Amino acid sequence: MSQIDPVTTSNQTAPRGLWWVSPAGAVAFVVIPTILLAAYISDAAFRSSWGTPKYFTGAFTILLLQGAGIFMATSGIPLWRTDRKPELSPWPGLSKQTVDRLVAASNVLFWATMFGYAAFGVVGILRGARPAMFLDVLISQNNLSGDLKTLFAPVSGVTTLTQVGVAYVVLAVVVLLHRKQPKLKRRIGILIGLALARAFFLTERLAILEVVIPIVVLLAVVWAGHPRYGVRAAIRWAPVVLVPAAIAVFAVFEYSRSWNFYQAKTGGSFVDFAIDRFAGYYATAYNNGSIAMDYEAIPGRLPLRTLEAFWSAPVIDQLNLYDRLSPGGDGNFQELLVQYGNPEFNNPSGMFDPFVDYGHLGGLIWFAVAGLILGLIYRYFTGGATWAVLIYPILVTGLFELPRYMYWTQGRVLPAIVALLAVAWYAARSPDHDKDLVEKEHSLTAPVRGDP
Repeated sequence: MSQIDPVTTSNQTAPRGLWWVSPAGAVAFVVIPTILLAAYISDAAFRSSWGTPKYFTGAFTILLLQGAGIFMATSGIPLWRTDRKPELSPWPGLSKQTVDRLVAASNVLFWATMFGYAAFGVVGILRGARPAMFLDVLISQNNLSGDLKTLFAPVSGVTTLTQVGVAYVVLAVVVLLHRKQPKLKRRIGILIGLALARAFFLTERLAILEVVIPIVVLLAVVWAGHPRYGVRAAIRWAPVVLVPAAIAVFAVFEYSRSWNFYQAKTGGSFVDFAIDRFAGYYATAYNNGSIAMDYEAIPGRLPLRTLEAFWSAPVIDQLNLYDRLSPGGDGNFQELLVQYGNPEFNNPSGMFDPFVDYGHLGGLIWFAVAGLILGLIYRYFTGGATWAVLIYPILVTGLFELPRYMYWTQGRVLPAIVALLAVAWYAARSPDHDKDLVEKEHSLTAPVRGDP
């Protein structure tokens, strides 16, 4: 990753931004097409390709399109103001003092992440993980059994620290946009390597996506303001390349995850399998959301997936508080998939979650509020506000994953968001304020006249 030279300001009046990383653009790019794809696929295709009847009806299609439309509309409200940063102005353009503090904070985040991975490794070893098991997966290219994933199941409040690595990567890239820091590049490489290991051995593709997507977002927004028109145009059309790249990356990890099993069972080419499987993860997610709408609406049920970070928090999770307070508990969804769908495809669809938790009207209100909030953060992000520059790239991961699950409300996201907001607060503190604190501490500890 090379340092990005600040671009010079021109008289161009187009506002800073990039359509496919904006809230409305990302939904138009990912959510709308996948909804229409799932609606188009027939019941016979659902049964033959993914082993489940089709429950995603026209009424559900309209409901989700309404939710997506309201989200897109409200996300654009904060962008109506005309005082936005020009497209070719330097971005993010943080001050030297702010960047210095980001560098200092990055050391804390990196070592916190490494501690989390060390704890992660110890947990796996204590549960019986051995080097031979990793070697066997590498040689056989088959990890469908999920044995390693079971051995390295997260421990609430302990292995959560590995998610601080997402915050570190964002922080490090923002620093690299302002100055050369070879150490940060090496550390980014280490964390990407660890995320790749999780994605491959533990079949946790999200681990690599939530690291790579923020990097892509930050670099794309920088290059979207490049002085050369050709570069800016290429960035605007980047999704033409990103879609095939996403399918290719998916295929690489799916090869060891399930290809060997399905090749022996059904035959066919790997390319056809990968494309069918890729489409299946989106189509069955909408189908599973339909099942939840039809069968999970138990009287007295408390909101679950839109508040998942709360229910999975330490202590609350150990107490099984949701199971105690809500009829059916959180295991009801898996039982529904066994009975009506295919538990192999278990994504619940983030587009359905607000409707399952709050009903039709409540879900539409949820999307309206969510759109307004993300639109506001995006406005500050494109304007170069430190806190928004740090957290918005992570929120884009949630936009891209919205068809499959509600990433924003998962417990794994909270450590990164909290860490980055804390860093933004630290970076925004004035030097005079810090100097005052030091002088106050010195005055409290200094000996007074007459003391021994």
